Amino acid sequence: MAILLMFLSSACFVTMSAMVKALGPALPITEIMFLRSLIAVPVLLALLLYQGKPLVTRARGVLLTRSLFGITAMFSFYYALTHMQLTDVVFIGRCQPIILALLAPLLVHESSPRSAWVAIVLGLAGAALVMRPGVEWSFPALVAFGATACSAVAHLMVRRLGRTDDSLVIVFNFTLLLSLASGLACLASFIPPTPLQWLLLMAIACSASTGQFLLTRAYSLDRAPAVAAASYASVPLSALYGYLFWREIPPLSSWLGGMLIVSGGIYLVVERLQAGRHARPPSGGNR
Repeated sequence: MAILLMFLSSACFVTMSAMVKALGPALPITEIMFLRSLIAVPVLLALLLYQGKPLVTRARGVLLTRSLFGITAMFSFYYALTHMQLTDVVFIGRCQPIILALLAPLLVHESSPRSAWVAIVLGLAGAALVMRPGVEWSFPALVAFGATACSAVAHLMVRRLGRTDDSLVIVFNFTLLLSLASGLACLASFIPPTPLQWLLLMAIACSASTGQFLLTRAYSLDRAPAVAAASYASVPLSALYGYLFWREIPPLSSWLGGMLIVSGGIYLVVERLQAGRHARPPSGGNR
C-alpha cells in the first residue's frame, strides 16, 4: 500500500513540476512557492477543523527541521526546473532514495540492507552521467543535486513525524510555515499573476498538497528507503511532459544515467518486497 501511495504522490509532484517550469520564467520562484502554499492553507485548515484534528504537531523540533530542509529543497528544485530540461532534473532527483538509504541509519535509525549499496553505486554513477561532469557540469545541475540531498533529509523527517503525528496535520504545518517563509521572501519582487497564471497556481497547489499528503501517509506505513525508491514512477511521466510541452529530448548520457538510477531504485524495491515476504508469518500459525 505504501509503495502505491508513493507512486501516486510521484505523479502529483511531476505534474506540479511541469506546471512550475511553465510558470518559472514569468514569476519569481519565491512567489510561486508562496502562492501555491497560500492557496492550500485554508483548504487544509478546513479539513483539520472538520475532522477535529490538532492544528500543531507534537514533534515541533522535527517539524522545523523538516520545514527548513523542505523549503530549501523546494526553492533549489524550482530554480533547477527553470534552467534545465525537465527530465534531467527528475533524473537527478531520483538519487534521493539512494541518499536517503545512506542517511536513514543516522537520522531515523532504520538500517539499510547491504543490497542498498548496489543501488547507491548505480545511482551515483547514473547521476554523474546525467550531470555530465567535465562537459557541462553546470550550476543548475549542482543546485538540483543539492535539492535532492535536502529533500532526502526532509523525507526522513517526515518518516519521524509519522510516528507521532497525523499525516494531514504534518502537511498543514509544513504548508503554513512554507507560506510564511516564502511570503516574506517575495515581498520585494511580487508580480500580480494573470488569470491563466492563477489557474496554474491553483493546480500547482492542488497537486502539491495531494502529493504531500500521499507522501506523508506512505512514509507512515513502511520503511523510508523502500517507500522513497517507489518514486521512480516520475521518470517516464517527466519524459512525456518534457517532450509534449517543450520538445525536450534528453541526450543519450541522460538516458543511460537515468537507467542506472532507476535500476538501483527498482532493485531496492524488489529487495524490500522479498524481505517482507520472508518475514511474514505463515497463515494459521501461532499468534
